[in-house]
Amino acid sequence: MMKIAYKLGLAIVAVWLLSACQDKIDLDLPEGETFLVVEGWITNEDRPHEVKLTFSAPYFENAPPPPAAGATVLITDDEGNETQLAEEEPGVYVFPGSGEVGRMYRLEITLEDGTPYQSEFELLREPVPILDIRWQLSEDEPNEDNDENPDDIYDVVISTSEPAGPGDHYQWRSFLNGVEAREPFDIFATSDDGVDGNIIPELNVTNKLYSEPDTVRIVQERISEAAFEFLTTLQSQTAFVGGPFDTPPAPIRGNVNNLDDPQKNARGFFGAAGVDVAEVVVGVE
Repeated sequence: MMKIAYKLGLAIVAVWLLSACQDKIDLDLPEGETFLVVEGWITNEDRPHEVKLTFSAPYFENAPPPPAAGATVLITDDEGNETQLAEEEPGVYVFPGSGEVGRMYRLEITLEDGTPYQSEFELLREPVPILDIRWQLSEDEPNEDNDENPDDIYDVVISTSEPAGPGDHYQWRSFLNGVEAREPFDIFATSDDGVDGNIIPELNVTNKLYSEPDTVRIVQERISEAAFEFLTTLQSQTAFVGGPFDTPPAPIRGNVNNLDDPQKNARGFFGAAGVDVAEVVVGVE
């Protein structure tokens, strides 16, 4: 009888444990503070320029960051001229024309709740021209495992002439068939250290292979030292991670300040750049 009672007791405990394991456990994880995130440039190109405003999302939230809609956004220059940007879609504000070389520009934002932000001034520098763009057979060994694009066997390179005088900084952006490459490893930024005042005859700024008849467009931007430092820090915390001794990612200092609370400065960057563009169709002489 005692054995039966003992076995019955074990069965009841087992059923209780199994039912308890099925209870939903909600972890009350802190979401962290919300910050304004700014992404925008003004250049000498005669085209609309977008400034994108979003709010940072909780780390574990699998959703796009919410747009900062309903803000008042201005771009002002060092002569006191100002242009209010039109909000074409939630969180996307558009400057209608081009910037002027030699002029300094600043972004001013007032959020819908009245919180004011202001960027540092950025100088729009004289563009450095791309002298040539061309495709050539890559010296890299073909990737035999590349089943999706086995014909990607060409490099696209440019040549440019770096102006004399130290302190220049550059960013290159690439477009494949009209689509911009925007992954962390696609950030190409450098200073003129070691090449000041020289012609650079062959420069690969995409680190990609192409096939016929890809259309490749390269945008060469002369940027500020602050923009260069922001871009290189951004890449180091997004692309070059994964090792056991990596420095944990930390907030990256941008150039857009919260005028009410310096502890709540915006993430991201507003920059000015002198731009030159070149395009080539792979396989076409």
